[in-house]
Amino acid sequence: METRRLGTMVAVLVAGATVAFAQTPEPPVLELPVGARVRVRTHPATGGWIKGVLAGADSESIALVPEGAPPLGPNQLRLPRPAVTRFEIVTGTTRHWLRGLVIGAALGVAMGFAIDVDPVKCEFDDNYACSRGEAVGLMGGFSAVIGAGIGGLVKKDVWTPVGLDALGPPPARVGRTGLALRAVPGGASLDLSVRF
Repeated sequence: METRRLGTMVAVLVAGATVAFAQTPEPPVLELPVGARVRVRTHPATGGWIKGVLAGADSESIALVPEGAPPLGPNQLRLPRPAVTRFEIVTGTTRHWLRGLVIGAALGVAMGFAIDVDPVKCEFDDNYACSRGEAVGLMGGFSAVIGAGIGGLVKKDVWTPVGLDALGPPPARVGRTGLALRAVPGGASLDLSVRF
């Protein structure tokens, strides 16, 4: 009889340990900053992106205030997560000073070849360059500086995709489950509880 009780307890402990080890830990849920600029695409893509300011995101839906929405009143757009195909958030901005520098230098070099060159008249008239190299160098350098300045003023948002599975798993249908093993007089008791 003692052997049977011991065998039952071992079987219960092995079953409980198997259930405990079979549960994989869920990854941490991503918390996005409310107020960040976002853009969303949905399944029935009637147009391009829906852009706005993030009001909230969880495993069930993504809420945002669309661009151009009135500041007062009900202005939130709540999209169910299964309908969203792509979700991106602004993580910074970039400036285009290097592109402006290259474009400006190229235009300056082209203008340098269009300037009149005369080594005699350049002494008295500013409309003439003394050599082709001087004309190309001056115009290329001057235009490159102006192009870099204009490119530095132009900003572009950097959009980073957000994995929709990082918002958390979809809500489970069962509220809570529990497995407990406790000792009782004359043996062990295994309790399984399910709450809805």
